[in-house]
Amino acid sequence: MFKYIGIFLLTLLLVGCAGKPKFDVRTATVAYKDLTIVQAPKGDPFIIAVYDFLDMTGQKKPGGNFASMSTAVTQGSYQLLIKALQDAGEGKWFRVVERASLPSLLQERKLIRSTRQQVNGEGAEPLPPLLFAGAYITGGIVGYDSDIKSGGLGARILGIQSNKQFRQDIVTIILRLVNVQTGEVVLSTTVEKTIVSTMTGGDIFKYFDTDTMLLEVEAGYAKNEPVTLAVRKAIEKGVFDVINLGAEKGLWEFSEPKIEPTKDLKVVPDDITVEIGEAKPEKTYEDFKKEKKAKKELKKAQKLEVKNYNKVNKTKFKTWDEYQAHLAHLAALKVKEIQKEENKNKIKEENADEKDNDSDSDSSGDND
Repeated sequence: MFKYIGIFLLTLLLVGCAGKPKFDVRTATVAYKDLTIVQAPKGDPFIIAVYDFLDMTGQKKPGGNFASMSTAVTQGSYQLLIKALQDAGEGKWFRVVERASLPSLLQERKLIRSTRQQVNGEGAEPLPPLLFAGAYITGGIVGYDSDIKSGGLGARILGIQSNKQFRQDIVTIILRLVNVQTGEVVLSTTVEKTIVSTMTGGDIFKYFDTDTMLLEVEAGYAKNEPVTLAVRKAIEKGVFDVINLGAEKGLWEFSEPKIEPTKDLKVVPDDITVEIGEAKPEKTYEDFKKEKKAKKELKKAQKLEVKNYNKVNKTKFKTWDEYQAHLAHLAALKVKEIQKEENKNKIKEENADEKDNDSDSDSSGDND
């Protein structure tokens, strides 16, 4: 009797532990750590605008054999993009200007202006102008594919079972950087983030006392990666890619790494004058495009020259540097041959002069 009561109380204890909720309140930090440690830009932060970043998937939240009416991804990805831009390089990369609630901002500025005019008259202090951006970032969440991969593993022996299941989803975003002056899409990047859900469980099924009592115990644990966390991490990775792609295309530059002074270095009085030199003209985006086109044509011509040389001389130079090194080697060999030939000619001339001197001496002896 006591054994049955103990089993019953143990079952209640297991059910009570499994159903006990745990509430956790915390401040979200940057999920993609490389975004905060990226090298700072050269110069002041860039002013950038964000107008929209929408959910373009149209997907509803998956629920096994049905789909609920709520959306599969967050509708506040615009806010996540702004936060990612502000966190880039610990706030040293971008200054984000407000555009989504621009009507509210203009209305508030209008109220301030009218209030100042009522108090101070026509001589009221005007508001400073709004910041304008040279580029803006747009894009959106373009895909949410559920159940890309799913599967599991389980085993049962003598009424004891254990199993494990998993499911994988994918969310896809696109980020674009647009030049305000020309409207050209300068940069574009696509980022995919997997969302993994796992479940582990087990159960025990036993009969006791000649089939008069049945004991069944089940336990399980499921873990689903938050979709909002996956979207936030994908957006942060996209901002990190935009920074690196912009540096590769020459839109901006990274600052030089700091050199920390050591104890052996001495402080020198600042009495050294440095000449600044001639001021270089500022390059426009059209100049950048022309330089890029010229570099591309130069690389194409170099590849063609190497290809023609390989075809004629039956060699296999892969790069322009290997080809130039080979030509330099041939030139050095040619110089050595010329020097060797000059040395031979010089020795012949010296021998000829010696013979002439000997003949002159002989002829003078005969005359005597």
